[in-house]
Order: sequence, then C-alpha cells, then structure tokens
Amino acid sequence: MKIADERQERDKKMLLADKKDYRRGYKKHYQLYLRLRNANSDTNSRRLLLVYSVECGLKYMLLDKWNERTPEHILNGADDRKKDILKSHNLEKILKELGQQGNFKFPRLETIHKNVASSESYHQLYRYCIRMQDRQQEKEKKIEETLNSVAYWIEEGM
Repeated sequence: MKIADERQERDKKMLLADKKDYRRGYKKHYQLYLRLRNANSDTNSRRLLLVYSVECGLKYMLLDKWNERTPEHILNGADDRKKDILKSHNLEKILKELGQQGNFKFPRLETIHKNVASSESYHQLYRYCIRMQDRQQEKEKKIEETLNSVAYWIEEGM
C-alpha cells in the first residue's frame, strides 16, 4: 500500500523544467502563435499557444528573479508562497510577484455555462474551445492584446 501512496504523491508533482526549457517553450510557442495569427488561423488554437507561451515566459522570469536555474529547490523547499506561484496558471498572480501588478489588465469572460473565466483559467477556455456568452468578442480581443503586451515585456526581459 505504501508504494501506491508514494506513486500517487509523485504523480501530483509538477514536471521539472529549467530556465532553458521555459525560455524555449516561450519562444517556440510564441513564434507559432505569430504564424497562426498572420495566417488568420483558428482563434482558439492560436490563443491557447499565446497563453502557454506567456506562462512559460513568466515562469522563466520567476526563476530568474529568484536566482534559480531550476525550480527543484523551490518545489522541494519550505517556501509555500513561491511554490504556489510557480505551480499556478494565474497570470495575474505571477505578474504580481514580478512587480507588474496592475500593468496588464485581463478581462473576465462569461461562458455559455455561466462560468467566469479569469487569467487563471484562460488555458482551459481555449484548450476546450468553450463558447462565450454573446457580445464578448471585444473582451476576447482585449485578452489577446494584453497577452501580446506581456509577451513583448517578457521578450525585453530575456
């Protein structure tokens, strides 16, 4: 029984990616996003790549700020705040840690299922192609513009 518990605990852990991985993920995903945008390709797919590229870039910036090459020390350490931020998909929380709170505004969207999507759930929104309530196209465009602004800020910091 103990082996099964250990395996279950191990499976909950975040996969390790170092700064090079995060940087490469940011660059590759963002380059493909730009190609899809220029080709006017599927909106959900390109926005999903944009969300993930920004998340990779922000996690690169976190490790850089914390003077860590790899997140292993943080994930195995006692600093629950850093651990929580590093494991998070909440772009606003990560930006706050990077001293950018309030510099980038992310609108909230309401799905047809009456859920509210924030920056923490954008990846789910676009991964599952969840439909929005009517008349939210401007908010979705604003999300894409804001994510591009964050990507530009990341690029300057790399």
